[in-house]
Amino acid sequence: MAVLVAIAACDGKVIRLGRARALADAGDAAVAADGEDVPAGADAADVALGADGKDAILGVDEGAIDSESGSVCVKGQVKANEVGWIGDSWVTIPGSQYTTVQDYARAARAIGPNEEYRVAAAAAASMAAITEQYRSLQSGATKLKVVIMNGGTWETTWAGINGGDVNAAVAKEASDFELFLDQVERDGTVEHIVYFLNPELPTIYGVPALRPLVQQACTDLTNRNKVACHFLDLQPIWAGHPEYTDPVSKIQASDAGGRAIADAIWKIMQDNCIAQ
Repeated sequence: MAVLVAIAACDGKVIRLGRARALADAGDAAVAADGEDVPAGADAADVALGADGKDAILGVDEGAIDSESGSVCVKGQVKANEVGWIGDSWVTIPGSQYTTVQDYARAARAIGPNEEYRVAAAAAASMAAITEQYRSLQSGATKLKVVIMNGGTWETTWAGINGGDVNAAVAKEASDFELFLDQVERDGTVEHIVYFLNPELPTIYGVPALRPLVQQACTDLTNRNKVACHFLDLQPIWAGHPEYTDPVSKIQASDAGGRAIADAIWKIMQDNCIAQ
């Protein structure tokens, strides 16, 4: 087993030493012990420093350091086929949402070069349909440990387009989300849920009303200490970035938007030692 040693730097920061693989964010520079520049993610003999001068996180051979708790994040505890993506077309179109996260996981050696996540998401899926996607992935011998998902805005948008009651659709989707979370908790195999909520586009109805309901449901699940639910609001990510929306459909993410979603999800996964 590799040994990790922490020492205090002269500026009071902590420098972690060890025979480790640098896990600095892509694009940051790493500096080896001999002073030579090393590309981020390459094996560094001792200390990695980010391009901004801040300490980068170094992982021991078996894993990395969980930035939230400071504990060792052990690799290989979750296999690729134990990670399931469910939801509507905001998972599958253009598809860079999950393929980019998958590429990040391969680069980090969290999964093998030919391993793939399981994807059951489908266009025009209500929350009830998304629950069925989850059940389908759980029906085999391999059970899920991580669920990455969106959902809740298809029924609200359908109601808005067709002159229906958007508020009633919001209440129904929020209730079905709570039922979904209850089932996940009862099943007892999933450790983490990453839920992302679509941004407030003119073509998507009910997001402002849905947001506090699904966020609270996620928080309530986490507080029960059985499944950690991580809520990701895409609205701040989309703000000021019209290029993140597909210019043709005006209701889907563009490739750039899909990658922005992936970046935000991967950061949550790294920060919370999810499938690393």
